Amino acid sequence: MLIKKDIEIIEPHPAIYISSINSILIADLHLGYEGIMAEQGVFLPKIQFKKEMEALEDIISKKDAERIILLGDVKHEFSETSYHEFKEVKDLFIFLKERFKEVDLIKGNHDNYIFYVTSKYGVNLHDELEIGDYFLIHGHKYPSKRIERFLILGHEHPAIAIYDEIGVKEKIKCFLAGENILVMPAFSYLASGSEVNIIPRGELLSPILRDIKIDNLEVLAISEEIGCLSFGKLKNLRI
Repeated sequence: MLIKKDIEIIEPHPAIYISSINSILIADLHLGYEGIMAEQGVFLPKIQFKKEMEALEDIISKKDAERIILLGDVKHEFSETSYHEFKEVKDLFIFLKERFKEVDLIKGNHDNYIFYVTSKYGVNLHDELEIGDYFLIHGHKYPSKRIERFLILGHEHPAIAIYDEIGVKEKIKCFLAGENILVMPAFSYLASGSEVNIIPRGELLSPILRDIKIDNLEVLAISEEIGCLSFGKLKNLRI
């Protein structure tokens, strides 16, 4: 599905391809999540890295891009990289460097100490990135200057809550698209997402989204089951 003339959703994944810069973009992988949860006494099957790598393989088979740009939060833990995260982040970077001419990471709020790994494996690290017609940030803080390009961000993990006729709720990841902005869903297999059609604007994670009329953004749901499906404006999905 095309979001604008050169931005295409790579169905059925929470990823986009931008033809004008020949780049694939994903956000919020949160690698090492299961290991960190296990340290806190919550045991989850270690499936996220495998699932994300399978999705990346499929994405790469569909789009022959020169560059991949990660919009922050590659790892999950705030502190120094744990063993669980280090191995998965290392394996991810090796995998990407073998398949792309350029690998860029925009630092997210979970990416403390990530430069130790990016510098070792040749990944370009940025606080924000201007490329072509686009201004790319993670989204946890305001950009450093006035934006005059199309803004793409992650961080929020947008999803919508849908209820059936007997009140059973299903949560579906989604893109939020506007005239000059695109919010990416989390690439993380385990990140359930923020239910943007339920959460009041003042409680959104990103300060950028709290400052705009988010209800006017178009909701583009994405899942392995349905692919990509437009649900119209967010304001029409408010519960």
